[in-house]
Amino acid sequence: MKKAAAKPRARKALVVTPAAAPKGPRISHAAIARLAYSYWEARQSPHGSAEDDWFRAERELRAVLEPRT
Repeated sequence: MKKAAAKPRARKALVVTPAAAPKGPRISHAAIARLAYSYWEARQSPHGSAEDDWFRAERELRAVLEPRT
């Protein structure tokens, strides 16, 4: 006599959620780019770096749009 085939067990779905999801408004790439470009224009010299302007713009926009509690 043959054994009946075992039914496959249903697996539980694994749900992963980010631990520290950003809350509040997202800062757009375009907004950072505009502000970084204004810093670059204000410098009027080849000294400094575009990356520094970008990070400064991002930091300042975050401070305004994502106030700390």
